[in-house]
This record gives sequence, C-alpha cells and structure tokens, in this order.
Amino acid sequence: MGAVGEISFWAPNRGVLITGGTESAGGPVSAGVYAYNGVSWHQLATECGSAEGRVVWAGPDEFWTISDQRAGQLIASSGEQFEAPAVSLCRFANGAIAASYAVPLEEPESWVHMNGGACYSPNDCWFGGGDGRPPHIGAFHLHWNGSTMTAVYEPEDHSVTSMASFEGTIYEAVQLRSDDAWLEFEQEFPAVIHTIAPGGNEPFSDLAIYSASAKHDLPIYGEGKKVEPEALQGFDLVADAPAGEAATQLWTAANPSQEPPASSLPASLTVMRDVGGAWAQILPVNASGGEPTTLAGQRLAGSAAQVGQRSETGTAEAIAPEPGGEDAWLSLGGGSRVARLALLEADGQVARTEALPIPTEGVGFHGEAGPITCPAADDCWMATGEGWLFHLSEGMPEASDNDPMFDGEDGVITSRPPDGGLATVYVKGEAAEDDSLANQQVIQVTSEQPKPKPAKLKKGKPRKLVKHVQSRLLHHRTLVISFTLTAKAHVQLIARRDNAVVAQTPRESLRPGAHTLSLTLSPERWPTKLQFEAKPANRHHASPTTGSGESSGSENVVGT
Repeated sequence: MGAVGEISFWAPNRGVLITGGTESAGGPVSAGVYAYNGVSWHQLATECGSAEGRVVWAGPDEFWTISDQRAGQLIASSGEQFEAPAVSLCRFANGAIAASYAVPLEEPESWVHMNGGACYSPNDCWFGGGDGRPPHIGAFHLHWNGSTMTAVYEPEDHSVTSMASFEGTIYEAVQLRSDDAWLEFEQEFPAVIHTIAPGGNEPFSDLAIYSASAKHDLPIYGEGKKVEPEALQGFDLVADAPAGEAATQLWTAANPSQEPPASSLPASLTVMRDVGGAWAQILPVNASGGEPTTLAGQRLAGSAAQVGQRSETGTAEAIAPEPGGEDAWLSLGGGSRVARLALLEADGQVARTEALPIPTEGVGFHGEAGPITCPAADDCWMATGEGWLFHLSEGMPEASDNDPMFDGEDGVITSRPPDGGLATVYVKGEAAEDDSLANQQVIQVTSEQPKPKPAKLKKGKPRKLVKHVQSRLLHHRTLVISFTLTAKAHVQLIARRDNAVVAQTPRESLRPGAHTLSLTLSPERWPTKLQFEAKPANRHHASPTTGSGESSGSENVVGT
C-alpha cells in the first residue's frame, strides 16, 4: 500500500485508510484513499492521499482526510516541486470528494502540517497541528462550521500531536518543547492534553489529569524532578471503539523524546488510560504499584524513521485498545527484522506478543509495525512501514457494507475539486507576477504600515488604523476581506486590472471593531491588483479621497 498514514473505522465493516502509495518509488499503487466493506479493500480515490495523512469521521457517510497539498502548487525557480505533506483537507461525502481546502504555501497565513482532527457533528469539526507561522504564535487549528474553514491559533504555544472524540468531548494532545513560548500559569505542571468546546470564543481548555490511586498528577515522568516534561514526545489519543460507536475508554501513549533537555534524564514509554473520568498511568509504572513491565525501554513504532516530520510529534496511531476489553495493542519499534506487537493489559503487564509475518508464511520482511486500529474485539488492522496490511481476526468476514461509497461498485474517484492553493513559482526575494485564470489566482492581501507624518503629529507611537487583515476566495470568484479597525474610518475595496478599475465596493463609514467586505470578481476581467483603502473618519483631519490610497491620513493594504 505504500506508507500508510492512518487506518480508521466507522464500524467493523466500514473502514478507510490513507496512503502515500508507491508510485513515487516506481511501484503500482497510487497515493490516495482506500475503503473496506467488511470483505475486502478497494481503492476509493486516487486523490487526497498522504503518507502522513489522517482520517476524520464526520458521520457514517462523510469523512475528512488530512492530505498532501496537490502537486505543483509551489515550484522552485529550478523547476523542483516543493513537498507539502498533510497541509490540506478533503471532504468526502455523497460518493465523491465534495470539497478541497488549501491555501498558498510559504506565506505567513499558510497552513502547517496537521496531525489530527475530530468532529462534534458534520458542521463542527476541528483539525490541529504544528505551531503557526510568524507573526502567529500558538498551535495552529482549523475549524469547520459547516460553511467556512477558519484558521484558529490556540494561546498555548505547543504543537498538537493527535485529536480524538470521547464521551461527547474533543480531546487534543500537545508536544511540550523547551523553545515553546510558555505562559506563566504553565510553569508548575503544564497540561499535555487539552479539550475543545463545541463553540464559544475561547474553545480551548487545559485538562488536569489526576490519579486517585497514585495520589499524583499525571503523567508521572519519573522519580522526583529528574525527568522533565520536555523529555517526552506528544501523546497519541485513541478511543476504544470505532467512530460510530460509543467508546468506554480513552487510551493515550507517548514515546521518549529523541533529544531530551540537557537538564533532564531520558523519559520512558508512557501509557495512560481514562475510564469514566478515572485516570490511571499504566506505563512506565503502574499507578497502583505493580511489578515493572517487560516493555521497559521500548518505543512505539512509527515516530522517528518512518514518519519524517512526525519525529517529535506523535506516534502515528501506534496504540489500539480493543473494544469491550481492558487491553490495548502496541506497535513497537526497534529496528528488528519483524513487525513487533504487544498486547498491554490495564495493569501494565504484557498479555501477548506477536512477531509478523509468521515464519511459516514464508513471505519475508515487510517492515516494522506501524499504524494500528481495532474496530472490534479480536478484530484489528496493522500496516507496516513498508505498507503491508495484517489483519487479526477469528477468520469470519463481516457482513458486506452495501453503501455506495464503500462497496466498490461505483468506481474510483479520480478528481479533486479546485481549492485556494496557488500554482506559483517561488523565487527567493520576489515572486513572479501571474494574472492568469489557469492558476486559480487567489489575491493575497498584505499589510503595509502607513508612512509617518512629519511634525504635526502628536508625540507617541502612532496607532495602526487597520489590523488583522485576512482574505479568502469563495466559490472561485467572491473575494472576502476581514479586518479590524481601531478607530472609525471610511473604507473601500477596489480591484484593478492594470490601471483600470474592474470592481469596487461602495465607500462606507465603519465604527471600530471587526468587519468584512466582499467583492464579486469577473473571470473575464480578473484583477491584477487589489487596493483596500481606509481613512480616519475625523472631519478635522481627514483628507479628500483620491482613489489612489496615497492621500494623507489613509492606510492601505495592497496585494498582487
């Protein structure tokens, strides 16, 4: 299958995996999405694939993929294409890729590598990943409200490593690093897991994890303060049931960091479990005081050599609790010539180990264990680092799922809708201007600081009139500009092609606060320049409107 990013199930006979395929290495398997109907796997789409992708269920017939940005949307001047792994989204619904979402690359507002997502409903989904690009500080998130995709930055500056929905709440795990921008209240015992509320202006909250049996906050990093939080990678969050069923347990596991802080001892493989709000740490020590586990010194597979950019951000679904029980399968790394698995009990003991493939199969080495999931008891799927699937089962197939999207009868989806990503040539220092419709040009708006006035200005630092300017293109022809005014101002949005005005909004007088302007553009007269003019609405100092945006007292945001 090539490098598999994730295997995920809505039900035991309704599963999806996302893969990077083998075509880039000369193999026959294209990158894309595959579906399982209870009997067999088939290719669902040749688009929206990724070796580092994720699958996020929004309903029984609707799911999202965190996918690579389509090829060719950023090209070096040498002709080499830039890689953009897991920085775009695809929504699968009604037997097709219903929508694709992406933004231009290598810019301050560009999306970053995403490691997970979860949905409250089809109209309320969250996706999270690395730290935002400057000037943005904080963990990058995307929020889908059923009609609009919005970038949201969490105040705490810790990359998101995984997300999961459990008992009606979305949880996210974060990676703590020494070079993060730490808030004052985080200094004593920073939270490794956060929750996201289904709405509100401040959706993020820290989760305080306490073990009543151990009488200690979790995780327990080590004896005393010799092991620091930054010595552990971000956790991998997994519920013990498919997305369409009610889970009873939330498991989470994290590897030791490859390069712990110089002031810290190395951490150990750490596993915790939540059952009905009662948390317990299973590894490296049983919170109830059990014997040392035989997994001491082990690591979950899929975090370093196999996943590239995830070397310090999660474990690629390398833990899978079995529904209806108290055990979880772990994919273990270590460079051996077999795929190693361990079944971990709730007391930290190992109930069973596997080394795949079984020698009598005579199929040779297929790579270390990687992503793993269990849609039912004694029913688990594991993909190796080289893209081979192994299935744990009792030998009887599930009833075939006859849903058109999953039965494989409707053929393979081969088209991905247009999105906001640009096809551009990246030249160091300056990007070449391109006003052709073939590249689905999205006009990017950048802020320009107004030139200071000479001596008549009052002393003190001048306040910027316009802040937080962002742009997006809806339906490939309606440009929406959002911005914040710090004072009452006259504003207007003007689109020009060369020197001719091709579209403009009425000149409006707006009060301080957040606002939006929208402008419908004509494909036949696509603009090459956008001028956003804002002038203070102070009758004693306002200058006459010139239309050029260069009059005294104005602020302009201009992009090509």
